[in-house]
Amino acid sequence: MRAHWKALLLVVAPSLWAQEIDTGQFESSRIESSRNHGSLVDRAESEAEHRAYVELQKTADPEKRRTLADAFLARFPQSWLLAGVYQFGAGASLELKDYARALADGRASLRLLPENAALLVTLAQIEAAQGKLPQAKRDAQDALLWLSLFAVPSGVKPSEWGKTREKLEEYARGVIGPVVGPVVVPGAQLQTEAPAKPHRKEPHPKERAERFAGSESCKPCHSAIYESWSATGMAKMLRPLPDANVLADFSVTNEFRDSAGIVKIRTGGGERPYFEFLASGAWKRFRVDYTIGSKWQQAYATRLPDERLFVFPIQYSAIQKRWLNYWSLIDPPGSERARLDQFPMLTNATSYQRNCAACHTSQLRLMRLDDETMQKAAFREPGVNCEMCHGPSASHVQAMHSGEPRVTDANGPPFRFSRLDHLEATLICGQCHRQSAQRNLGSNGEMNFTAVSPYYLRLKDQPYAELGNRAFYKDGRFRETTFIGEAFMRSACFRRGSAQCASCHNPHPTDPKANRTSLKFTANPDEMCTQCHSAIGARAGAHTHHAGGSPGSRCAACHMPPIMNSLMFPAASHQIDDIPRADLTARFGQKESPSACLLCHGEKDAQWMAAQLRSW
Repeated sequence: MRAHWKALLLVVAPSLWAQEIDTGQFESSRIESSRNHGSLVDRAESEAEHRAYVELQKTADPEKRRTLADAFLARFPQSWLLAGVYQFGAGASLELKDYARALADGRASLRLLPENAALLVTLAQIEAAQGKLPQAKRDAQDALLWLSLFAVPSGVKPSEWGKTREKLEEYARGVIGPVVGPVVVPGAQLQTEAPAKPHRKEPHPKERAERFAGSESCKPCHSAIYESWSATGMAKMLRPLPDANVLADFSVTNEFRDSAGIVKIRTGGGERPYFEFLASGAWKRFRVDYTIGSKWQQAYATRLPDERLFVFPIQYSAIQKRWLNYWSLIDPPGSERARLDQFPMLTNATSYQRNCAACHTSQLRLMRLDDETMQKAAFREPGVNCEMCHGPSASHVQAMHSGEPRVTDANGPPFRFSRLDHLEATLICGQCHRQSAQRNLGSNGEMNFTAVSPYYLRLKDQPYAELGNRAFYKDGRFRETTFIGEAFMRSACFRRGSAQCASCHNPHPTDPKANRTSLKFTANPDEMCTQCHSAIGARAGAHTHHAGGSPGSRCAACHMPPIMNSLMFPAASHQIDDIPRADLTARFGQKESPSACLLCHGEKDAQWMAAQLRSW
């Protein structure tokens, strides 16, 4: 156990860095990587904190490292570096055979960064040795999950990481032990399209290349779903003018200016709306050809004669009813794409195809495989069409029109999310709802689909320890809604149960205009939870300690508080099983550890909250 700890500590030690939190991330040998690499110590808030962490990091003697870790925790209790400090402390205690302290510090580190597979494996081994088998197996299972989802850590050779990962997986499986009896995989049963007629044998999915049919091909058989989907925000992620529903009023000339430049927004007699940018002393005009988004906020893009699209920095907030330089609000200081005077340069920073298209357009692929800028990419349909979620379905459409029923593999298209394993189903949604997902191109330049099994790009996540501190609160929870998939996958509902996105959401609801978040249970939102937690639902009052029907009695009020930054409004956290933690709020403050309790009881403090929770 001690032998592998020292090596693994260096592999997984966290690093934090500034990054853009609303743009596509790529990691490919054929294109320029957009992955950000940084060092944890660069996020220290003072020179003294920086020196203390470096000294801790370099210290080999376990007794001295334990002392330095304790001194750091006492001196800098609100540091961004605590996940690493607790981990170093856990490692020192392990070498000193103080297993109780190793477990305590390990848990404190995992509270801030739960996806640390090496630490999970180490704790699982200690717990197994102490006879705490249920917890040991849970930690080992979590480690295996995270090892399957994450890309190679920065600064580590792929071959070296491959060996380390194999060793970690071996240790984790050793803790879990042999599996007795058949393994039942959710969604492994076959799907039957038309059981009343004889079936024709289909080749194995890995042997069959599928084709895309387009969303119109779904309409004849699924007309109600098609009409509902057509009215959703996903269908309208990208829309060409003049067909698009434009949220902003371009009939009134607007002038927007900030420290990054000046832009004029207007429509000339009967013409398309356009933006004029002042650059190098001259005004340059760009016509609005597409809208991006249709609900909370809308961005606009211009198309060049060579089919490249570029997104204007200025967006319109439907919530605040005003124009804003959105990127200047969410990007780190000095953001290139937020510079109004730089837009006429038409660089990668504002390229739609590179930064946005993989999630806003369907069946996207590079027009030239040697295009490292990725500015020239073609797509089959604007917006998110049926096959972006259900996979290439031309064979299915052909079979239905021919009247020949067919049996399809549960993990083959067209995907039925009720039949899919919940991990695979979540990863399909996570192609767009996981900001940390690193895109690698398909063999033919595909950027968000593939015609062969598994029919979607099974993306690896950038290790969360490499994400900038802007992605998180100091208490470790995700701050930005672009990481909503990552937050959900932390939930026990997902890790221990079989919850997937479709457990609570329906992307083509019956009332898309009224149900803008596509919830399945609009009449009784608590049913999203009580569909599984029926016993708690039966005694809701005793569980919530709030009067029935009051805002505090809703499941989401405590377990999904609106603490994630979205398009100029707070969105619900999807780390669903999270509960208010008075100790973390007291430590970091409501700003960096927002408590659901204090969101409603703003006049109270963490000490009051701690007393209330103890009384419960």
